[in-house]
Amino acid sequence: MSLSKTEIEQLVEQYIPYLKKKEIELFLNLSQYEVYKNKEIILKCGRLDKHLFLILKGCSRAYSINENGHELNCHLRAEGYFFGDARVFEDKPQILNTEAIGDTHILKFNVEELEALGYKNPKIMLLHINILKEIISAFSHRIYTFVYMTPKERYLDLIKQNPMYLKTTFDKHIASFLGIKPLTLHRIKKEVSRNII
Repeated sequence: MSLSKTEIEQLVEQYIPYLKKKEIELFLNLSQYEVYKNKEIILKCGRLDKHLFLILKGCSRAYSINENGHELNCHLRAEGYFFGDARVFEDKPQILNTEAIGDTHILKFNVEELEALGYKNPKIMLLHINILKEIISAFSHRIYTFVYMTPKERYLDLIKQNPMYLKTTFDKHIASFLGIKPLTLHRIKKEVSRNII
């Protein structure tokens, strides 16, 4: 079921609280509301466009496909987060596919149009800058978890970051995201559940 314009406005206001009504309207005019079913591709690799999206409801994953045809999950994101391939800020083909996990409602927008609008409106420029900060923070955290954490610690970190992923994402995708095999994830989950009980 689609969200109403009022529901969309309320979610944007909730996720980006520093935007006032005027800026929310500007952002919505720049954006396209879309709904995707489970496993539908939102953005396909190889694109040269400049689109990112805000997840209003649901979750999404970004993955690439290696030379053996295996999907490798790079990122998982839930509602309230911006998502897509960071290569939108370069003039190179994007290498990530983004896929809906469950029914996913998004606002898709062009980052170059958002930046251009930001030069006319300081709050919109703040939004643009915050999107860049979110990307830097996500990459930094991802590198940190792989350099300093064990697979079990990465799993516990994922639960802490957003437990919704565990309810909405297949174990094979979580395992790939954590850089482990599904069997290893099964063992970690079993060990964690024993320690909770």
